[in-house]
Amino acid sequence: MATISHVAELDAEPCTGCKLCDLVCPSGAISMVARKAVIAPEACIGCGRCVDRCPERIMWMTRRPEPVVKTVAPDEVDQAAVAQLLARAGLEPKTSVCVCTLTPASEIAAAVVKGARTLEDVSEMTGMRSGCGIYCVAPALRILHAAGRDMTPPRGHRWYPCTVALWDVSDEVAAKYPDGFVDQDRAAFDPAHRYGPLEEAAP
Repeated sequence: MATISHVAELDAEPCTGCKLCDLVCPSGAISMVARKAVIAPEACIGCGRCVDRCPERIMWMTRRPEPVVKTVAPDEVDQAAVAQLLARAGLEPKTSVCVCTLTPASEIAAAVVKGARTLEDVSEMTGMRSGCGIYCVAPALRILHAAGRDMTPPRGHRWYPCTVALWDVSDEVAAKYPDGFVDQDRAAFDPAHRYGPLEEAAP
């Protein structure tokens, strides 16, 4: 959950249509219309990346009249579906996926169960990535991958389709590199042996 107190605005007249703001927007709030940037305020999560990236310096952040809360409560959706999705992804429900907003894995999974198909959808629904936008990407993508979503990165965006987790390392590789202490880490982080390699799911 994130409380969004600011929204991006711009002076569209000098906009050159370079699309850099669109490419860095984590929630997909910016689109290009007639070679000019257009901001959807309802989708903006107030991160300010567009302001930082705009080469024309024609964007700024404005305080919203009323803060907007972005969240998807896990109890809004099928709890069994959330649990199954997290089990496939190898994440505990209370794991803090976005440490900036303290958004747990259960909320990210709930957003996906509710219909989020991309990382941008998840960000728009939960406010995830409104802070640093770095550490939450890998686990959120892992949940999307476990749900069978298309993992093709959007053009120009800088994220990888998924990352390797501890339980994705094969036994063969773990045995080949004993100084990696993979078995010891598995015993510490997953003593019940509930998790395994990320399973592919039907879209």
